[in-house]
Amino acid sequence: MYWTDNRAWSPFAELRSLQREMNRLFDGYEGGTAMSRFPALNVWGNSENVIVTAELPGLAVEDLDINVVNNQLSIKGERKSDKPAENSVCHRSERETGKFVRTVRLPYAVENDKVTAVYENGVLTITLPRHEATKPKRIEIKAS
Repeated sequence: MYWTDNRAWSPFAELRSLQREMNRLFDGYEGGTAMSRFPALNVWGNSENVIVTAELPGLAVEDLDINVVNNQLSIKGERKSDKPAENSVCHRSERETGKFVRTVRLPYAVENDKVTAVYENGVLTITLPRHEATKPKRIEIKAS
């Protein structure tokens, strides 16, 4: 039960708490935990490439593993705890820690051996060149 500053029971605080718990439940529905939604991804496609960006603040390159198999990109890693000292008391902990895997189906077939990745300022940018067969082709129309 949640109390306001004057220690009176607040139904609105109770409803906000219930809403937070429901949001956590549905955020983790895909893979069982909230970490299944980490990292946040953007996926773009153009005539030459598929570009994926992932927010991975505070991770080191050696903590990441990227794979492309059957038109699916997987980003794996581990976000370590940032507890400052053994004698400290945690007052709030909202950042999830532990191992994560994020897999996304790519919109086009890609050239797996030509994929590049750059990690800068906590953002991983993966460039996946489209397979030649999936690139748009201009078809010439012949007049008769």
